[in-house]
Amino acid sequence: MKRTAFIAAIALSATAFGFSPYENRLLSGQQTHVALLASAVDGTTNELAGAFERLNENKVAKAFREIDISNVSVYSKTLQGKVWYLVYFDYDGDNYLDAVKAFESVEAVKAMKPLMAPHPRAKANGTTWLQLEWINYIHGAKPSGNTPNRFSMVTRLRPEKEEEYRWLHQSTWPGVVDRMTRMQYHNFSIFLVELNDEIYEFFYVEFIGTDATKDQMGSLADPTYERWIKNTDPCQNPLPDADGIWSMMNPVSKSRTEE
Repeated sequence: MKRTAFIAAIALSATAFGFSPYENRLLSGQQTHVALLASAVDGTTNELAGAFERLNENKVAKAFREIDISNVSVYSKTLQGKVWYLVYFDYDGDNYLDAVKAFESVEAVKAMKPLMAPHPRAKANGTTWLQLEWINYIHGAKPSGNTPNRFSMVTRLRPEKEEEYRWLHQSTWPGVVDRMTRMQYHNFSIFLVELNDEIYEFFYVEFIGTDATKDQMGSLADPTYERWIKNTDPCQNPLPDADGIWSMMNPVSKSRTEE
């Protein structure tokens, strides 16, 4: 082990001492990753399109940076007859669970409040946006000079398979991580939330390569991945418009906070 890596390992062990990988991540001081969810008030989707676009303004980007929020992107999807909006961002604040309050403190976000219908649990917490449960993170490929292609997808989790699915993602197989890296995927996160009596699963990822088809084709014949999806696919309940397991979220807005 290189000396710098050894010192880093000692520093990490001094601060990260939870029993779960999730808590160790939070205690490590490394950047965390956040997804927030809220639905549109009926008849406001056109107005919301303009409101989310205003998150692109330089003054809003500056306001986000000042509260340790970066790399903001917004996606939408009609689920259970409502238009839901997923906001993703990277967060460098000291307390991960303060992320939703930080986001809602920005004036451009406050202006959207009359247009948003909170998830029942968010409403009970006194917020408009619900901070989703972050259950998995893969760093994947190292960031490159290419502008990443950011996207998000959604599916449902079978309630009777929830425990199995969570256990699989508490210890993601090394071969699955390696495949993600070979395919030039970076910053992959999975989030869970309940909507009425269904469990929904969202992921966010960044493709940092130049030829997604080539990278994907080069990783198709991967026996480890084939065994992995034989375990994970039965845990999921695809939406009617799914391509296989996952349905694409519609991109709405990307801010300049990463610039």
